Amino acid sequence: MKTDAQRPDKARQANTHIQNRMAKNKMPVGEQVLAIFRELVGERASQLSIAIPDAQASIRQALLTKHPKEIAHDVAFHLTDWQSDAAFIVAILLFPERFTRAQIRDGVQRFAIHAPNHTAAAAKLCGFPVSDIFEIGALDAADND
Repeated sequence: MKTDAQRPDKARQANTHIQNRMAKNKMPVGEQVLAIFRELVGERASQLSIAIPDAQASIRQALLTKHPKEIAHDVAFHLTDWQSDAAFIVAILLFPERFTRAQIRDGVQRFAIHAPNHTAAAAKLCGFPVSDIFEIGALDAADND
């Protein structure tokens, strides 16, 4: 991958323009993520912000061969309910320069609050253990102080 110093002047100027425009961006992180995905996949980006994405049915159908209907349904829900949070992670991995610090903080917070319990529930329902492999007290009862 070429660095800015290796890019032709026009490309470097265009990249600087995008970075400056995004740095001034005040749109909420969810809107920023959808804007990025609309550029990448067009109308399919709507699947990242609807209540029941099409992928939920696909996951459920695929799991029915190994799990009862209720488990398949619940796992599909738990793997798709946080699709906008997953989209944030993918968008920040692909285009970190397009997010302000405030948007990044908001996206990280939204992900950290919403996604872990869903992924843990999906793992447990599929028969996989949920453990604290990093030994940071992740499974300890929340401190209410």
